[in-house]
Amino acid sequence: MSQPLPPGRTETFRQWLRRELWRETKVALVLLAAGCTAVLGLDTFWSEFGPAWSRLNYQLTYVALEQHPVALIRIFANRLGDSEYGWGFFSAAEPFNVTSAKLQLRQEFGEFYGVAPDGTPQVLRSSTLKRVDPVMQKARAAVYLAHYQHLEARRFSRLYQPDDPFNPTDAGTKLARMVTKIFGVPDAVFHTIGSIVTAGLSGILLFSTVLALSAVALWQSHRPARWWLKLLVWPSLASALIWLAIVVMSLSAALCGGLTPNTSALALFAALPFLFLAAKVPLRYAETLVHNAPPAPKKWDGIDRRKPRPPEPKPGETTPPIGGA
Repeated sequence: MSQPLPPGRTETFRQWLRRELWRETKVALVLLAAGCTAVLGLDTFWSEFGPAWSRLNYQLTYVALEQHPVALIRIFANRLGDSEYGWGFFSAAEPFNVTSAKLQLRQEFGEFYGVAPDGTPQVLRSSTLKRVDPVMQKARAAVYLAHYQHLEARRFSRLYQPDDPFNPTDAGTKLARMVTKIFGVPDAVFHTIGSIVTAGLSGILLFSTVLALSAVALWQSHRPARWWLKLLVWPSLASALIWLAIVVMSLSAALCGGLTPNTSALALFAALPFLFLAAKVPLRYAETLVHNAPPAPKKWDGIDRRKPRPPEPKPGETTPPIGGA
């Protein structure tokens, strides 16, 4: 991939785009030829390559359909909306999430389903043929009650009351619940990243690739000039590259789907130069706008450099022309 040139006044944005497009097209053709050769060679000499290649392309297709940026935002928002949060740190993977902590507690103590108003653990009904050790059950009930009370003590219980269909939650309580979602932002971020990881190697490769391409383009660009502005622009630029990668995989499936269904990975590999160029285009255009801006007018230094005016003639007098008659 080509290195971005420093912005100069002799090269316009159109000339730069034409030169970079031609260069990245040659690189893309080289990558396409190398990818096709590698896939055909591995498929010929390695019997296990075919199923693995099909699995990788299927996972890429799943990521494109189910884990695009809009779907990830929806996963993030649903995690925040469906969970109750408190001020206690319950686990490293799901911090401050009371709902997940209660679910984990229910899985560890499956014979209990809650606590009665009088403070005694509620035991599920078991078969009469199953013998239960009362001493062990009492000990587990005490441990369950201690964990349950620990969760309830660190939960915003006044804000998360059970919904009553006859007495709906007032607007003030709903607004206060939104403040508690600040505690749930790390949990929602970890949950979203976990959904990407569970999708398989393809999702990790796709998202890490677009993040790396956008980071390199931002690092090499002179605009934005501030590092914190680059951090703010980075997710948006990576999301745009994700959509471009999905468009590339869709076009490859439409054009070459009749020959083979395994086109996503090879098309994405060959389109890497164009994705990098797409990340550089808005940044280069911003540089062009800044460097081609007209210079600011200079401030007056207090010296009057105007030429003196000729004296005005008195009434009845004529002024001889400059240089004589």
